[in-house]
Amino acid sequence: MIALLLLQIIFFVGYYVMSITFGIFKIFLTLLKFKNLAISTLCNRIPIEDRKKVVIVGGGFSGSIVAQKLENDYQVTLIDTKDFFEFTPSILRTIVEPQHVKKIQILHSHYLKHTNVIQKEVLGVQSREVILDDRSVEFDYLVINSGSSYNSPFKESSVVSSARANTLRENYYHIRKLKRILIIGGGIVGVELAAEIVDHFKGKEVTIVHSQSKLMNRFPKKTIRYTEEFLQKRGVKLIYNERVVAHRGQTFITDQGSEIIADQAFLCTGIAPNSNFIKNSYPDAISENGYIKANDQLQMAGTTFYRNIFVSGDVLHVREEKLAQTAECTASIVVNNINAMESRCEHKMQSYKPFAKPVLISLGKYSAIFVYKDYSITGFLPALLKQAVEFKTMVRY
Repeated sequence: MIALLLLQIIFFVGYYVMSITFGIFKIFLTLLKFKNLAISTLCNRIPIEDRKKVVIVGGGFSGSIVAQKLENDYQVTLIDTKDFFEFTPSILRTIVEPQHVKKIQILHSHYLKHTNVIQKEVLGVQSREVILDDRSVEFDYLVINSGSSYNSPFKESSVVSSARANTLRENYYHIRKLKRILIIGGGIVGVELAAEIVDHFKGKEVTIVHSQSKLMNRFPKKTIRYTEEFLQKRGVKLIYNERVVAHRGQTFITDQGSEIIADQAFLCTGIAPNSNFIKNSYPDAISENGYIKANDQLQMAGTTFYRNIFVSGDVLHVREEKLAQTAECTASIVVNNINAMESRCEHKMQSYKPFAKPVLISLGKYSAIFVYKDYSITGFLPALLKQAVEFKTMVRY
């Protein structure tokens, strides 16, 4: 009990030290933005209406960065199904701290001052225009960052997708009344969600059903072992090598015939890339798993490559973990390559090659795991580091 109180005090102090530090950093970034805007205004003699048109599909990590970096030199249009940016690595915290959503969401219109933001779903793409339900939007360059979403086989309200903070936040008061909770999927999202629930709420019966033989099976053995011990010590039941395939009311049935009684289930598996809108026009650019193929310069590629269409973020066909860092890296390369093409310096175009990146996995508020290649660090310090990453990201907006 004393140890927990000490951790809370340290976390509280660390939180406010980071608030002050990153607050100062935000002032510096704001001044830098004004400087860049002034330079762009003075140096870019092309009237706004004559500048090249860049259309960005998706306003997540990748799309928001591309829009920020290009809006002063191009006519930029951001098309997104939502009107805000969201720090997705922290959305699971909102199921136990609904007020946390204010810290991880920000309206696109707040940080994009020279971008036309359209809150719509993209229905199709032609060679020079994006098709919406009520209009088409012309482009000289198109950047596809449409991300991914959970493809739920269950339509009933007893199964909740864990993809959006607003959805999870709305379940806070509901989940307080529940006793039996089922989590479908034992990857990073399923593990973090289970940890948030058992760390915050007492007396919940939480079960994870995972189709593999280990939780987060792509990670080092130490990471998996620590995670399993953390969850089991807090009463989480782990069921391996089974899939939930159906349910009747509060009874969920696996492919092995197991029956699990739950008041509420959370879907944390079955993620699929959002690429349907280009399948009709560019079927050759879609991989077997639905991701969008691109060359090393991140130009969309099928039987040939498309010079003016770029792909970045989670929807990109690349063999590596789908992380915010990957989205940010690919976004920066897209920005560089559009500028290189526009200035007729194509020899300056950069290539993207997958590389190992560190991963932070939350286990409640005061514990986490830092993983890099085969190394991992567990406990309080990674939890504080993840909080710092959230601050660092949100301060850009």
